[in-house]
Amino acid sequence: MAGKKTKTHKRIDGKLLQMNKRFSNLKMKQKDKITGWVYEEYKKYVTEQERIPNSEADERIIDAVLDKINEAEIWIPAGEIVSYYHRKKPQLQKRLENEKEVRFKSYGSFYRSIIDQDRSAVVICNLKHEIIYMNPAAVESYAKSGGDKLIGKSILDCHNAESAERIKQVVEWFAADKSHNMVYTFHNEKQNKDVYMVALREKEKLIGYYEKHEYRDKETMEMYDLW
Repeated sequence: MAGKKTKTHKRIDGKLLQMNKRFSNLKMKQKDKITGWVYEEYKKYVTEQERIPNSEADERIIDAVLDKINEAEIWIPAGEIVSYYHRKKPQLQKRLENEKEVRFKSYGSFYRSIIDQDRSAVVICNLKHEIIYMNPAAVESYAKSGGDKLIGKSILDCHNAESAERIKQVVEWFAADKSHNMVYTFHNEKQNKDVYMVALREKEKLIGYYEKHEYRDKETMEMYDLW
């Protein structure tokens, strides 16, 4: 038939193998297995090394996939897998990033609950000094000043000029070095607590800050009092 590609076979180890076999010629189950192995090895490398693989790493990933293909006794020319990997590499990275984003979002309720259950006031600010979040303890603690109506307003407006300038200085210090993450700012004698400013970072990039309260009073709750 005109246009039909001629199959080229070669006998290797007693098996007649199609030397020009394409990835598209594989059975669906075989394709699914190889696709899974490619992503598995790619994800393993990026997770362990925390970077996108370079050409040398690409070869290592492909070799690992080829080992699994051989173990499963699936015949496909190595060049087909090399070609398949490089075609799919951008998609592999996008899939991994999407997976991380979904996982992070699923953790969001856990992170939110940690803050909300804290008995100390937590007020989170962005780098414009805008209040972007207050936990229930903060809303109650600052009720006379407006409670949750303070969200969206500048934290600087809640302090006198000297304190506002101090806050700016601390944030500049946070920004100067990724190791600059916490500053002791105040001791409240009446409430017997120490107060700190703490940097908030996404990876190493400064994205905001919050005020941390540590009380010195001994806990009055009975241990494991579940009744």
